[in-house]
Amino acid sequence: MQGEIDMGACERETDISPLLVGLYDAHKEYAQHSDKDPQYREIVCQQMTDLLAVSSHVSDREMITDVLITLLRQSEKDLKAAMAERLSLLSNVPLRILLQLLNEEISIARPIIKNSPVLNDLDLLYIIQSRDTTFWQAIAARHAIKENVVDALAETHDVPTAKVLVRNETISFSDFALSVLEEMAANDEDLARPLLMRSDVPQSVARKIYAHVGQEIKALAALKCGVTMSQEDAAAVQNVLHDVVSEFSAEYRGGSPYTPTEAMLRAADMFMKQGKLDCVLMMRTLGRGQISSFVAQMCAFAKLNTDVVISLLEQSNGQGLAIIAKANGISKNDFLSMFMMTRRIISGQVNIPAQDVSKANLYFDRIHKELAQKILKRSQR
Repeated sequence: MQGEIDMGACERETDISPLLVGLYDAHKEYAQHSDKDPQYREIVCQQMTDLLAVSSHVSDREMITDVLITLLRQSEKDLKAAMAERLSLLSNVPLRILLQLLNEEISIARPIIKNSPVLNDLDLLYIIQSRDTTFWQAIAARHAIKENVVDALAETHDVPTAKVLVRNETISFSDFALSVLEEMAANDEDLARPLLMRSDVPQSVARKIYAHVGQEIKALAALKCGVTMSQEDAAAVQNVLHDVVSEFSAEYRGGSPYTPTEAMLRAADMFMKQGKLDCVLMMRTLGRGQISSFVAQMCAFAKLNTDVVISLLEQSNGQGLAIIAKANGISKNDFLSMFMMTRRIISGQVNIPAQDVSKANLYFDRIHKELAQKILKRSQR
């Protein structure tokens, strides 16, 4: 370490003088121990935070800031890192001290960038403009960063930063950020996966990503199947892949966008014959947004044709689904979950109107199983 702290400016008869002397002594002790014993480092950190806590006058805080910056310039990496960790949690730290630590390498600056409540949007935007990807990633992990900061991070087109952003559940994306992330995700499966799992990503964005990534999956599967399978088995695998990818990317066939393919219907029948078709499987299918596969599964489960199931699901009041549920012994909780998920997919609404939920709930309670079975019997295949 080079030089010592100038104590001349600190010779004042104030209540902070003993703390300044204590800090000076603690720093000397720390500097004299070549092994940098953590005990001395902890003492220095505590002295620093105590000084910041007790200084209330502007003149005192300015003087303390000058002293601490001088000390930080003289300190070695481990002490700077310890101070950054401690100061990142305080809301009354002078910005000049934080800026001194932000000029260090990312291993020291990270806790301040990621956690400090002192940094505002302008500070974060400046860091984005002046530093590199390691600093961007730390900002992307901050709690509840504002839209303008998210946009600036997306505009870097930095994949590692984007991967941190899409995993940050405390932020939301503007249309601009989503368009950038959608473009990047089309070329990076590791980015596409967490982006698609976010609840706030519109279906239109999700389908575009699925369409692009799905084509790569099908091409790779075609290459693998051609080597390891018979022509007939390879064709069957390709049909399944095509159905799944098409369903996610909206490449639907048939009159309704929810009409299942023959392969989907065969798969549902196979699940039914094997005793694996239940509410858990159907709700898991819905949770992935696979409405066509859900229709196929409901057809097999309730022994109804596709037109009947689709027409009943499209009812906004939930009466049709309530009839299917009551007739087939589906519980009220499962019915309501299915109703909410199908309505979100079919209507495109994130929030289903309360009156629709209330009507569906009331109708389920009122209709008897025998009447529901009688209504469906006329439509059974």
